Amino acid sequence: MIFCFSATGNSLWAARCLAQATGERIVDIPTATDRAEFSYSLRYGERIGWVFPIHSWGIPPLVENFIDKVSIEGITGATYCYMLATCGDDCGLAARMLATRLRTITLSAAFSLQMPNTYILLPGFNVDSPQLEASKLAAAQKRIAEIAEAIIDHRHSWQVVEGSCAWLKSRVLRPLFYRFLVRATKFNVDADRCHGCRLCQKVCPLHNISTDDDGHPKWHQNCITCLACLHRCPAHAINYGSATKSKGRYHHP
Repeated sequence: MIFCFSATGNSLWAARCLAQATGERIVDIPTATDRAEFSYSLRYGERIGWVFPIHSWGIPPLVENFIDKVSIEGITGATYCYMLATCGDDCGLAARMLATRLRTITLSAAFSLQMPNTYILLPGFNVDSPQLEASKLAAAQKRIAEIAEAIIDHRHSWQVVEGSCAWLKSRVLRPLFYRFLVRATKFNVDADRCHGCRLCQKVCPLHNISTDDDGHPKWHQNCITCLACLHRCPAHAINYGSATKSKGRYHHP
């Protein structure tokens, strides 16, 4: 069983690759949360996987909330549980944070998978160049096969790139991000560019976007700045303040 959250497609692609290799089912965390489906039963020998993107050097809040509510029957001492986190560069202490948060099962293995960058809200942050994006996607194809093999073999492995100053990023900067920067107040739409397709409303995992009669989006308060709306807009009409107007967009091809 693979519990997955994805905003711009990187983690969804990884989860689908693992599901194809292992034959296991994918549970979409936003959909399960919407339906209040928090009770699951493991099949004999089934693994538990957690696949998600790194947000602010940690676990996305939507995933944290789901973990706190979920109940899984059939867990034994032999149940293999793993994490696969997609990230642009490094993932801080996300694996350690997940190991602590899981109450009824031990995290057997943790993997990080470098993918094209998606965070563009602050100065100095942008999507990767086309060359670097292509290089990361090509490397990810090989890396995901290696990770799948390790999972199938039930290897107890900790293959996570925490990065430099991981404790500072996850324990100090992360809370500051969520206190001051993770909010929807700066999202805006260029009405002249907006096609009114309402895709932003459809892809928002927290249903934080409503649209007017012309299909122009309005953001509310339940936002984790996953940037699905911004990156998936086909008209490049959505921005975050003025900081993203000259920056690129990305979602997994």
